[in-house]
Amino acid sequence: MSSTAEAKMSALVTRIAEVCPMPATAQRVLALAADPSSEIRNVAEAISADPALAAECLRIANSAVFRRGRPVDTLGQAVLTLGLAQIHEMASAMALMAAFQTEDELSLQLHTTSVVSGSLAGLAASSVGVSPGVAFLAGLLAEVGAMACVAIDSDRFGKIHAAAGTSWSARAALESERYGGPSWEIGSRLLKRNELPEHLCLAVGASISDENILSAAPLTRVTVFGRVAAGAIVRLGDDDELATLGPELFDIAKNLGMPFEDEEDVVDLAERAIASAESKLRA
Repeated sequence: MSSTAEAKMSALVTRIAEVCPMPATAQRVLALAADPSSEIRNVAEAISADPALAAECLRIANSAVFRRGRPVDTLGQAVLTLGLAQIHEMASAMALMAAFQTEDELSLQLHTTSVVSGSLAGLAASSVGVSPGVAFLAGLLAEVGAMACVAIDSDRFGKIHAAAGTSWSARAALESERYGGPSWEIGSRLLKRNELPEHLCLAVGASISDENILSAAPLTRVTVFGRVAAGAIVRLGDDDELATLGPELFDIAKNLGMPFEDEEDVVDLAERAIASAESKLRA
């Protein structure tokens, strides 16, 4: 990366942090979750102060990625199900997404993409030997850089997104011209700034067009799979059948070294991910 591009991206990340600060409730949850002496009830109480975070904790604890046996119906049970380390990282993820989400149509679309991406990555994780919980978070954060760009540069980013269409390389080029680097690199830097683990930062900062993507860590590949496959799924029209995406989803999986045997396997995973995401997909 040139010095000019580096300066441009660094300035952008600083501006994002200033314009979209992390909510105070999330900061308290992070502090409690990072303290091994914290009691479950205190963490649950802190989470309950933010209705959106509380609802998300319960939804995730009951998702296909985490749920074991009976439904989780209290925040205390959710914290036990997810674990303090997972709560810490999840609270960071939720806080970042909440800070960057706006009523802009593209922001809402990216949020839907993120939830589907997390479900896809979490459900595919075991096939490549990755923790489903870690993969879920990485997939959930896969478009956080794009959400940040929409939050502070809505009109221009919307034009970039429209001009790039379905081409990830075109999107990377246009984003780099505007911001000094692609949105997934911006997302990776935002995670580093908020002290999320290095493996999450690396996974979020990768792209399907990276030269060495097939030799990347399994978490990185499953995260990129989540982002790219979710993008294709969310583009479906209301009258389109998911099965029509079979060839495209299977190609994405093959290009990332995912061990699916055929198109039917990938479509089945996508159907389960959509059900787990509990989100209404939009064209």
